[in-house]
Amino acid sequence: MPPLQSFPNFPSRTGFWKEACIHPTLFPAYLSALALVMLLGDYLAGPTIQFPILYLIPVSLASWYRGFFCGLTFAVTLSLIRLLFNIQFWPVSLTVLDASINTVIRILVLGGAAFLVSRTAMQTRALANRVNVLEGCLPICSFCKKIRDDNNNWQPLERFISDRSNAQFTHGFCPECGQRHYGEFFKTGDRPTIES
Repeated sequence: MPPLQSFPNFPSRTGFWKEACIHPTLFPAYLSALALVMLLGDYLAGPTIQFPILYLIPVSLASWYRGFFCGLTFAVTLSLIRLLFNIQFWPVSLTVLDASINTVIRILVLGGAAFLVSRTAMQTRALANRVNVLEGCLPICSFCKKIRDDNNNWQPLERFISDRSNAQFTHGFCPECGQRHYGEFFKTGDRPTIES
């Protein structure tokens, strides 16, 4: 998984998570603190009320921003700590076998969620890197077809679009323009296209 800085176009909604993604050294601390809050809430709720669905939050965030293995690490760690709660701190809750089976199920479910979230994040990043859409009204000269940019500079249409997308241009001419401008070189029935 490439580092977070290699995804500059990745959208983030809040300044907190944007800041966490810009500073990858702080992100594990934020995520670990969130996971500890989830574990504390789960511990305080006791053995009969379970909140393992809340474990999806740190697992999903880790998978989205850091990849599958980071999400899987959180899934396994949180599930094993929950198993420790069942065995060590809640003596009347479950047998060791029942708690172990629940832990395996929890790891499988959270690991599957980590996989799905990481795949979705990879596809979203790939799509964001691939698609660069020009939107809105473009001020274009009626005669020379140059486009005015944000700095009030007039640029050729090709350069304006190439600077803002991955599109590349080749130049040629259509059969009608070829006949009109180079008619003496073409017979009437020919339909040449010349590209440079």
